[in-house]
Amino acid sequence: MKKVFLPSFCALLAACATQGQPALQNPNAAAVHYDMEPIAIEATRGEGGVQIESFDAEELFEQAGSALSQKRYDDAVRLYDKLLASFGESPYARPAMYNRGLALRDKKDWNGAVSAFKAMVEKYESHADAKDGLFQLGACYAELTNWPASGQVFVRLLERPDLTADDRIEAMARRGFAQFNLGDLDAAEKTFRGVFAYRQRIEAEERLATDFYLAFSQYHLAQITHQRFRAVALRLPETQMDRDLDLKASLLLQAQKGYIETIKFGNPGWASAAGFQVGSLYEELYDSFMNAPVPKDLKGEAREVYLAELHKKIRILLEKSMKWQRENLLMIERLGVNTDWAEKSKLAYAKLLRLLDPKANPDELAPSTPHRDQAPPAPKPPERQSPERPASPPPADEAAPQRQIL
Repeated sequence: MKKVFLPSFCALLAACATQGQPALQNPNAAAVHYDMEPIAIEATRGEGGVQIESFDAEELFEQAGSALSQKRYDDAVRLYDKLLASFGESPYARPAMYNRGLALRDKKDWNGAVSAFKAMVEKYESHADAKDGLFQLGACYAELTNWPASGQVFVRLLERPDLTADDRIEAMARRGFAQFNLGDLDAAEKTFRGVFAYRQRIEAEERLATDFYLAFSQYHLAQITHQRFRAVALRLPETQMDRDLDLKASLLLQAQKGYIETIKFGNPGWASAAGFQVGSLYEELYDSFMNAPVPKDLKGEAREVYLAELHKKIRILLEKSMKWQRENLLMIERLGVNTDWAEKSKLAYAKLLRLLDPKANPDELAPSTPHRDQAPPAPKPPERQSPERPASPPPADEAAPQRQIL
């Protein structure tokens, strides 16, 4: 294969057009220059002989964008690669690098997407589009559960001066999420609370485009308290168990309040997740009682009587849990949405019904609910905007392209 570039194609045509023509009327007039994107011509020898193909950056960009829109991700990556290999310094190169990352992201090639967004950000770090590249990079690291790298990307983002209020809240929330997944609950709590302090500070000046990351932050604040609740074990002797129970009950009420605050944002995904978790709190407290150590002096029949009386007294916890799962299902129905948390609430409701009434109609039951720690996927965040294909080859000093949601 042989490749030839014709960067001055327009000038060549102009020169040919003037041959045999009269001399210019004004030979002192300033020459007019036209700059066009280079055109590449490839000659490939095959079974049918030599085949000639010509293309330019704009054409490749259009073809790649069409493939990306049609979810032909491999074709999109191949075409973006061809554009970048042939026209690496073209004004189309920057959006091509970004969109190539989107194609790899959407095909769930997370390592490939990380490499793509890193390359784009490193080459165009001072450009406004590097901001979106960093958001995508941090999110891809999160998909790989590389929480240290994800957190560092969002720290880097928060140092940028070009963040909108929505950008800053998202970056703070995602940084808190990385800290949460690293098990640094104190740092995560501080970061999530910082989201609301920042929102309060700018509330009168700037209107947010979405409350997704506010609900996200509130949900994870409740999750932090929920984890602390789970960590409290009920221990003997009785005086110690009373102290443990007081602490556990206090944390339950704090977590419940946090989840209810999440529901108030009205985001269907986070509201349904929060409703499920409130029901889980009461079921988990019931489990803690049932698994708590029994006084050693209780043997045989006395032990059985103790456990039976305990079950009667704490049955109300299962009833509260079932009530919350039912209310969650009704809320999801009112919102008219279908989320993975709806299915989880259905399973939890069926399990609780079986525990409370072993004679319940089997048709009303469902398989045992998955383990509480195996949560459904998180609600999907709003799509970040991506560079739009320029309508024509932009000048060398082009401004940032307008953006659209792919």
